[in-house]
Amino acid sequence: MTQNSDTSGSNDVKYVMTKDEFWDDINDSYYKELANTDPSDVYPSNNPGPENPDGSVNFECHCVGHLVASPCGYEFREAISCQKTSTDEEMENGACGEQLMAFMECAMRTQCFKTNDSNDEKQTDK
Repeated sequence: MTQNSDTSGSNDVKYVMTKDEFWDDINDSYYKELANTDPSDVYPSNNPGPENPDGSVNFECHCVGHLVASPCGYEFREAISCQKTSTDEEMENGACGEQLMAFMECAMRTQCFKTNDSNDEKQTDK
């Protein structure tokens, strides 16, 4: 690894690593120990996933966090909270229908799930 001094006058240092150095085995014992450490030992408050230990929705989970932060976040929280607190029988009988419809209507109105994929435009031009 080579060290280049920053020419802009700041005290920053830039390190350049070759491709071979990048793929070489880690030789430093401290880094080897960290690499083999269980993530729950490093981060004891490791995000438990979409459900908290008590069964409630974990709105901080990355799998639902983007929905909570979307323009329809309120509607999403209402719908998923209703779904989590309803029994299977209640859900089969239409529980949470209003909340789920409010979420879907918001999603369609705001187009918060629309992609910016250029392929979408090509397909609609046909």
